[in-house]
Amino acid sequence: MRDPANIYTRQGTPVTIVATRIAFVFYFLFALWTLKSDRFPYSNLHFVWLVYLIVLYLIAERIYALFLLQGIDLKFSFPLLFAIYCLTLVGLTLGGQERLPLLNRTEHFTSFVLLAFIVWVFFTKYLPQNVWHDHPYYTSLLVLSVTSLLGVGNELVELMMDNLFGTKLIGPNLDTSLDLLMNTLGSGLYLAVRQILGSVEQEHII
Repeated sequence: MRDPANIYTRQGTPVTIVATRIAFVFYFLFALWTLKSDRFPYSNLHFVWLVYLIVLYLIAERIYALFLLQGIDLKFSFPLLFAIYCLTLVGLTLGGQERLPLLNRTEHFTSFVLLAFIVWVFFTKYLPQNVWHDHPYYTSLLVLSVTSLLGVGNELVELMMDNLFGTKLIGPNLDTSLDLLMNTLGSGLYLAVRQILGSVEQEHII
């Protein structure tokens, strides 16, 4: 059975990219519907936040195109990005910040496990091999720095949205601090497991 990641359309576009793009179209249509629906009475999804999610997706598409021109194929990241988006939408529509704080914490933790994986694969695949192979701990620190920066940036955007548009994205009881903690724990868990697996692989080689 062929790996879906290695199947391409006649135009040369990976099937995984095409499928994920279609999924994103339905995602944004569903998100737009939830804004007008009364089926989610506790939803924190705001039109401005939906626009922000769309802009982030378009930036991801642009980054993918730019890297592809350099011979760097990031098609693996799109299904994971979609999974992160789904976790975000579930948390927002169910009012996770206020009603289900454990769901919100889980969303941040899981999202940053996936995000750390994306950043790790990018660095280990496209950095010079001796850089990450000889210095895996440096690579882990680099990945942790990038994911932490993204997490802080996201919290700053939430703060800006709350103040400018009254989106109520920041929940009560140290929500921002706990979000940042779960982001770090998610990235840290992935990197710890990756280091352990790397050490085991090295022992087998030796």
